[in-house]
Amino acid sequence: MLAYLALAGRILLSGYERIIHKQAGQSFGSEEAVFIIFVTGTALLAPFMFLAPAPRNWAFLLPALASALVYSFQTVLYLRALSSGEASLVGPLYYFSLFFLLILTTVFLGESLGLFKAGGVVLLFYGASFLNRQGSVLLSLRALAGHPACRLMLASSALVAVGRTIDARMVRDVHPLTYTFILCLFTDILLLVHLVWRGKLSGALRLLHRRPWLGVAAGAADVYSYLLLMFAVGSIEMSVAEPASMLGMIVTVVLARLIFKEDIRGRLAGVSIMLAGVWLLFL
Repeated sequence: MLAYLALAGRILLSGYERIIHKQAGQSFGSEEAVFIIFVTGTALLAPFMFLAPAPRNWAFLLPALASALVYSFQTVLYLRALSSGEASLVGPLYYFSLFFLLILTTVFLGESLGLFKAGGVVLLFYGASFLNRQGSVLLSLRALAGHPACRLMLASSALVAVGRTIDARMVRDVHPLTYTFILCLFTDILLLVHLVWRGKLSGALRLLHRRPWLGVAAGAADVYSYLLLMFAVGSIEMSVAEPASMLGMIVTVVLARLIFKEDIRGRLAGVSIMLAGVWLLFL
């Protein structure tokens, strides 16, 4: 029950996360925004570390570092996609990671692959074709692949699948809170080195000083959404929990209409089909 409550919280936060990340990317710049998001997220997570038991061993540090490197690149691509494209168009493409994730979790984690999961993924992809309808499924998917912002999100989704596969293996051996905090800390260090090397650190700090609440809100949505996912996959398969998180797309699409005044009428059918895919995955 706690795992499913955590998953519900993940769904709500992940939907809002794309909206606040789009605003952060447009205000700060992609690389600076990623640094601000992870640093504020780490700071917000730190007070809860006393709740996590000490790790039995520290062998998870190297995989956590690898995952941090993956997420650093992935989040930069993700923010560039959101800041340059419509949230209701590129946001749902994040879930193209399901195709890669299904393969990776089946091969490397030994998770089940049945008829319902396969059918659910097919529906998810079919629903995605409605996001930019061009007359046929093939033409629609081809149009998505040809859109610059969509290509960035597709590349980001492939990296998400790699990171999630590492994460699902690690949270079996270490408390989710500990793993999430260490992952964020490693990401902070990698991004800090990168910004210092590029001479962008002072600019990032100035931007955070100008709009601190935007940075805090983006960091909170990111780290707590991720933490809830880590708690959920302690009892729910990653290849089910991650697809279920896509229900947050409803939140994203509605907020994109209310905040950015995007036209979402042609995308509601795609959302409905994707929800049917999630239902099959739970079966």
